[in-house]
Amino acid sequence: MKLLKKPIFSLYKLTIDPKNRQDFLAEGMNNLITSHRNEAGTLMMCATHEDEAGSVNYIFEMYQDEASYQIHAASPQFQRYAKFAQKVVQSKKIHKLNLETLHANDQVLEIKDENPYFARLLEITTDYSKLEVLKSISQNTIASFVSNIDSDHWVIIDIFQNKSTMEKVNISQQLSKISAEYSIHELNIDTMVSQDDLKLE
Repeated sequence: MKLLKKPIFSLYKLTIDPKNRQDFLAEGMNNLITSHRNEAGTLMMCATHEDEAGSVNYIFEMYQDEASYQIHAASPQFQRYAKFAQKVVQSKKIHKLNLETLHANDQVLEIKDENPYFARLLEITTDYSKLEVLKSISQNTIASFVSNIDSDHWVIIDIFQNKSTMEKVNISQQLSKISAEYSIHELNIDTMVSQDDLKLE
């Protein structure tokens, strides 16, 4: 799907009590899978966790435009998820991302339950002149998204077929050449859905 304008792209960090983990996973999966199957404007959604207990969760969502987002926000599955999240989410941080580049394989993705897929979230402080370098960091990915929160704060999200593929490249060495301020989050993917062949024109 060719995108003629920048989509709505958001990053959520949600913290929960691990005792609510299984219910949180189930509600999130229902929201993502149902939205993917019923909403053409819901382009990509990915739910991940960082720690072994599953208390720290990162969720990425992309919508074609504001109208598509509003369709999702009003949907029964999201309303159910939002009601559940109010009870179990202990803290929440939201970043609206300005997507600069997008790469994705030409296939529809619907990944759930146990799976080998892995995500890497990079947060980097550097200036806009380093965009080409930031774009070159992503290698061997099935999808990658280079975005910024403001002119100096960058977020790169990479999706890999498995963890070993992700670990083949020394990212720290590359990042240290352009910035002293960065963080790397290695994320287990719980559920991920995507439309096929996403391209930002």
